[in-house]
Amino acid sequence: MRFVFIDESVPYDGYTSLRRPLGGPEKAVASLAAALSQAQHDVTVVNRTPYAHMADGAYWVPFSDTNVPRAADVLIAVRKPSLLGNIRNADKRVLWVTGAPDYLSASANEELWDSLEPGLMFVSPAQAQHYKGKLKSVTVPPGVRNAYFETTINTSDLSPEELVYAENAMKQAARDEAPKPHAIITTHPLQGLDWVVDIWTRLVHPRLPEARLSVYSAVLSKGIRTDEVPEAIIPVFEQVKAAAEANVVVVDPRNDEGMADVYRSSRVHLYPGHAQDFACWTLAESQTAGLPAVARGLGGVDERIVNGQSGYIVPDAEAFANVTVQILSDDGVFKGLSEAAGAPERRRTWPMAANELTDFISQLQETAA
Repeated sequence: MRFVFIDESVPYDGYTSLRRPLGGPEKAVASLAAALSQAQHDVTVVNRTPYAHMADGAYWVPFSDTNVPRAADVLIAVRKPSLLGNIRNADKRVLWVTGAPDYLSASANEELWDSLEPGLMFVSPAQAQHYKGKLKSVTVPPGVRNAYFETTINTSDLSPEELVYAENAMKQAARDEAPKPHAIITTHPLQGLDWVVDIWTRLVHPRLPEARLSVYSAVLSKGIRTDEVPEAIIPVFEQVKAAAEANVVVVDPRNDEGMADVYRSSRVHLYPGHAQDFACWTLAESQTAGLPAVARGLGGVDERIVNGQSGYIVPDAEAFANVTVQILSDDGVFKGLSEAAGAPERRRTWPMAANELTDFISQLQETAA
């Protein structure tokens, strides 16, 4: 089949996440496009890439390129319903819903649904449950890129501070020991970071003053360098800076290989969760890499963590702090959770997602026939 993806977000292609950090939805498009190509489908991605080229098996073209396809067997519009009409000659159309699905019920979309009759692809059962419309849909949980399945640590892309932890992790692994008490958080500053930093400074650091919390955030890292952040983020920015006394540091996010190494050299992923965070992109990656997590049961968290086995889903700040301290300080607890998190049977690959999507396309075709 000939697949055409359309995404208006940011410039990227199938190799971008190998070079630098990339958002979860964009990484998902690149990964699914590659998996469909590997399955011998013809795949084109139309987005804000600056020039037409091949990347990881798919053909990437900018919107302005004369080679933008005029026809497709399957058109996959990413997030925005208006993109479903960009190619008029498409046998089947699918809207890939990566965030909260509330906008699907807007009256402005009704004419579009009636005229184009798209299918919907959700990333999580919890997300799909929020949709009350009549369009046919499928839930295809995102896969995880191969870098997170590997077990070696590449230290070339780590900062001096992270290098210390990575080297310690490799030495300890050789002695079958757990990493040092190093926690990480990858949450957007406005999606619960303040809650976690408050817990760390009040309830974790006093009990484990040697433990470190690394905040992976591009916007906060830039703020540390320039002292400039968006106005809405200023309060949490100031809170994080003040928390330096509690061994909280801000670090730039890394590419896939770099973040996989960070996960393997850390002890726990602190994940506050958010009601509209259904994919839990970084949580899926850290679990695959064998990093236990502590989280609130919001959004799609309980679809990523096996509570009590690969991490803990907790009800309040006190429980969050207690299990965080336990994982940071008890090697046996960490090792048991880590083995369960990275267990091969839990691995979710992009070829698996591609197969589920093509099965859904076949069902749409049978219905139309």
